Amino acid sequence: MRVRDASNWRGGSGVRYALANATADATGSSPDLKLAYATEGGAADPYAGFETRVVPENVTLLPKTKDQVTGGNPTNERVHVVKKGDSVISILREQGATPEEAKSIATTLGARGRDGGLKEGQKLRILMAPATPGQRLQPYRVIVANDSTIEAVAALSDLGKYVAVDVQSMNTVTETADNSDDDDDDGTGVRLYQSIYETALRNKVPPSVIEDMVRIYSYDVDFQRKVQPGDSFDVFFAGDDETTAAAEKAEVLFASLTVGGETKKYYKFQTPDDSVVDFYDETGKSAKKFLVRKPVNNAIMRSGFGGRRHPILGYVKMHTGVDWATPYGTPIFASGNGVVEKVGWEGGYGKYVRLKHNNGYETAYGHMSAYAKGMEPGKRVRQGQVIGFVGSTGMSTGAHVHYEILVNGRFVDPMRIKLPRGRSLEGPLMASFEKERDRLDAMMNNRGGAARVSDAAGTAGARQTSNR
Repeated sequence: MRVRDASNWRGGSGVRYALANATADATGSSPDLKLAYATEGGAADPYAGFETRVVPENVTLLPKTKDQVTGGNPTNERVHVVKKGDSVISILREQGATPEEAKSIATTLGARGRDGGLKEGQKLRILMAPATPGQRLQPYRVIVANDSTIEAVAALSDLGKYVAVDVQSMNTVTETADNSDDDDDDGTGVRLYQSIYETALRNKVPPSVIEDMVRIYSYDVDFQRKVQPGDSFDVFFAGDDETTAAAEKAEVLFASLTVGGETKKYYKFQTPDDSVVDFYDETGKSAKKFLVRKPVNNAIMRSGFGGRRHPILGYVKMHTGVDWATPYGTPIFASGNGVVEKVGWEGGYGKYVRLKHNNGYETAYGHMSAYAKGMEPGKRVRQGQVIGFVGSTGMSTGAHVHYEILVNGRFVDPMRIKLPRGRSLEGPLMASFEKERDRLDAMMNNRGGAARVSDAAGTAGARQTSNR
């Protein structure tokens, strides 16, 4: 209230400075920053002694406990050591599960859930949570494990169904701990995405070339990671002099990116059998992955894979995918080539599309505002094809797409699963690619002396080479 009163106060000859005026003064010809004060004389300022201070938030930094580092046992997780004659159903019934819950979990666990499927000495880790606040505890997640590995997982999803979860998705603590980039990243410093743009523009690399290069590496590189000294990139593209046709301007022919001491090189090549233009590494493997991790552009991840408290219902459920927040109506594209399995309403996920891909992979997309024209079961789609539009249908607090990946019927973490590569060249196609690769290498070597290089500590280096 004091701040509000002070901002509205006017002395007899006081001056109220507009923000625009203050900005204009601060950026004017005078090198000194101009501040706005009330003029002397006239009524006294009743808040003359009022002082504003910025006080740091009272934060205490503590090392992680052993349980936090190793994952520990969540609240209400019960560990049952399997004895002779035990089954999943009998154990769950002892823990208070209903016959329907026990049967559904046993079915979801597959072979481990059948009579005789458990071995003496194994452990059943049963996480209990209330179905709704204040209600009885029910099994939320059941893990079958031995001393060193997890063998099967069943969890209650946002839709209220027990679903199978890939065991690798439950071992994320070790993977995160091994990621030194994340551990060392304190949220400060320049991001790789920003550094590439700034360095490239400083070296007069056209914006379209930068966009193409980022797109080429989008399957491999986390562009939000903090840039490190020694990170660099080379890009070789068609020039834009007067003899270059408009369609050929700023055409990327080769790109190389070094991040964390690892270098990835890609060459442009058009496969003669289907006339598709793509980028391949030195061994003829496509830069593209079998599936993409983010099926929308310019989105922010709001909720990751795993256990979470439901934002509307308030109780804990298994979040079987990733939520990408982006404006209402943003196109959603197929993350890989496949066939439409389902189009329709899916409980809390609202308008929903599920696609079937090769090798047991499936992807699903929820909360859509509308489907793309022609979406129906059995329709074939290609990677990048628009299948619907972002909305907030079903149980949703805002515009986003809920994105899931399943492998052989088990939900996996879309951000951590190791996805197979796209096309790999063989035979005559590989021979043609090697010829084109060698031609581009020779062109770059011949023009190496004219290349402009920038490599500063903490920023990504860039080499721009013209093809003309």
